[in-house]
Amino acid sequence: MIELKLRSILKQVKSESPQKRLEAFQQLSEYKHQEGLEVQIDVLMDMIKTAASKFPERVDNWDNPSFYLIDFVCDFPMPEVVEGLLKHFDGLDVQAKERAIETLLTTEDEEIFYVLEEKIIGLIQTEDFFIPVKDLEPYPMLIKGILDKTLEHLNTKHYKFMLYDLLLSLNSSGLEQGYKKEVILQTLLEDYQAEKQAYLKFDADFTSKYVYTAWKDSYFVLRSRMRLFISLMEYYYSTDMGAELEQAMSFRDPFIKTEALIISIAKNLPYNQNTLVEVSNQIESAEMVYWELKERNLEHLYPITKEKQPHLAKSRLFSTIINLPEEEEGVIRFPEDIQIIDKIDTENTYGQPIRYYLLSFLHIGTRYAGWAGGYALEDGDDTAELWDGSYTDFVEFDKASIEEHKAAFFKKRAEEKQEHETSVYFESSPRLSKGAWFFLGLAVVNWIREAVGGFSEDSIPYLIVLTVIGGAVCLYELTRNKKRAIQVVGRQLVMKDGSKQHEIGIHEIKKVEYNKKHVLVYDKKNELAFKFPLRWVRYDLFYVHMMEHTDHLKDRPFIQS
Repeated sequence: MIELKLRSILKQVKSESPQKRLEAFQQLSEYKHQEGLEVQIDVLMDMIKTAASKFPERVDNWDNPSFYLIDFVCDFPMPEVVEGLLKHFDGLDVQAKERAIETLLTTEDEEIFYVLEEKIIGLIQTEDFFIPVKDLEPYPMLIKGILDKTLEHLNTKHYKFMLYDLLLSLNSSGLEQGYKKEVILQTLLEDYQAEKQAYLKFDADFTSKYVYTAWKDSYFVLRSRMRLFISLMEYYYSTDMGAELEQAMSFRDPFIKTEALIISIAKNLPYNQNTLVEVSNQIESAEMVYWELKERNLEHLYPITKEKQPHLAKSRLFSTIINLPEEEEGVIRFPEDIQIIDKIDTENTYGQPIRYYLLSFLHIGTRYAGWAGGYALEDGDDTAELWDGSYTDFVEFDKASIEEHKAAFFKKRAEEKQEHETSVYFESSPRLSKGAWFFLGLAVVNWIREAVGGFSEDSIPYLIVLTVIGGAVCLYELTRNKKRAIQVVGRQLVMKDGSKQHEIGIHEIKKVEYNKKHVLVYDKKNELAFKFPLRWVRYDLFYVHMMEHTDHLKDRPFIQS
């Protein structure tokens, strides 16, 4: 049924009517967000071909059939789709190409990467293309190949900061620190000094409250660029850069100040201990200082040595609240006077000990309750490591006692746990076997042949018997398949086969492998927990879901790709 609807959409996106195209995009978006959707490969291939074809003239930015079709198809990254994306890549709209590149990168295939390098370089040379910097980060060799051929675009408005991001990623990877230093050093210094002049217009009046309640987006862009340039100074250093770092440590923005401080510490440059104490106590930057030092094995320099955890909990709640999505236009969230009230020691869903802090904060004259945590107590009583579950429901603090706030916390956790453990995040049932399709196809072919050549008396009984057999086989398999399924339910991988059911906790899986016939699931003892026929799942989708549901585990299982 879904295939018929998608083929109808393929016709609609070609319509001369913008309204019909818009309706097609809306329908496609609804299907895209439908859980557990499976689509036949021939339809997906037709969508790629259509995406690479010509469309009516666009009437607005939203009117981009090529992008919408590829965005849908990329949710099914099976080998045939990858092959189709490569084959028809050149015919796609530039936005569709950007989406296709994101998917092609996930293949981690060396031959595909050679093609991607060539395609990305070509796009940078000819289009206003948005480089997928975050997706490229894990692949420094690919980044280097791109930079080797496109570095002259560092002087262009469109590509400047994307290329600087790639440069930082390449240097941070350790593959080639100080890459083309003689070319980049002067350009970086000039670009930083230009950005610094824009920043200095804000510095005298800087307060964190202004940043989040008045300056907002325009300032966030400026702050991000300043931090990027300062981060690059670790790899592109000169005496002039040293002077810039020294000045930046006196700026009032705690993030920019911290960035300059950390680079100075890393390069054994002079710095003021009072500056380190200041940014470590600033609510915006407290966590940043700690984690930046820890990443460089300099955690011992963090000046807050006692009750580090409650101190960082305040910073965590602050960042949680300011990063909440704006639900109402004009509502500005800026928590003030954050205080630790109490704490709760409990366990996470895997039975590991964790701690949450009950805090209160002021927001537009009203004091509310909030929670920060959960801190992983297995790593120590004052650890900064946490399984982040910080939140606020903006419940007025004085409307309940501390014990009532705690009771509400446990009730919320119990409800979320119940919802999570009963939620089906993935489900797949067996498709009809080749034998069933053979009988069904044989019956259809013979009916068509007889209809074209004229029915004979002898053929009718034969066709009826063939149809009955084919129908019976299909009905039998469909009936059985309704009771067969592979599911990810909450924290469990479940196999249902009629009245039998096998399950294993996601965190108890050591590895998942497959061969030509079966998928095999092993437990932590490396013993086979259970296996199921490969045809019960579309393995590429099963792989994606298993990776998503195990990425938070410290001891992550091996999932064969």
